[in-house]
This record gives sequence, C-alpha cells and structure tokens, in this order.
Amino acid sequence: MNNHNIRLAKKVLEAIKNLENGTTTLAETQSVLENVAPLFENDGSGVEHATRLAAADLDAIQFTTLRDEQVPAAIFRLDNLRTAVQLADIDPA
Repeated sequence: MNNHNIRLAKKVLEAIKNLENGTTTLAETQSVLENVAPLFENDGSGVEHATRLAAADLDAIQFTTLRDEQVPAAIFRLDNLRTAVQLADIDPA
C-alpha cells in the first residue's frame, strides 16, 4: 500500500477504534468512511472497496437495526474492514 493510502487507512482504523471506545457515534464513523473512501488511490490493496462496502453496511445498520443493537452490529461489521486493512500491510497502531 502506498503512503497516501496508509494515511487514509489509519484514519479508518482510528474511526473504528473511536466507535469502539464510545468517543464517536455511528453516524460520525460512517461519515469518516464515506469521506475517506473516494480519496483512496487504486493500489490493488482492496481497502478502498472494503471501506465503501463498510460505509454502505453502516447505513443499512442505522436504518434496519434496533437502536440499542446498532453499535454492537456496526463494530461486528467493522471487524471485517479492520481485517482488510491489516491484510493490506499497514501497521494498525
């Protein structure tokens, strides 16, 4: 993954971490993903596609899941995105 995409991927990981810690809302996390996804360069890592899919899934979770279950469902879904980012060879720290 190139340096530009690494910076963006770290923003994605930070957004996931903030949702898990309760410092951001589901809507804020979705906003980060939607804003970052078009900025990824096509480097073959697949992170851009995974980010777009996760943002779409968060949208679906907000409108089809009971409010109390939304954040746990989103965190469960974002585990797949975290895995995709980690497999793209960036340091998740």
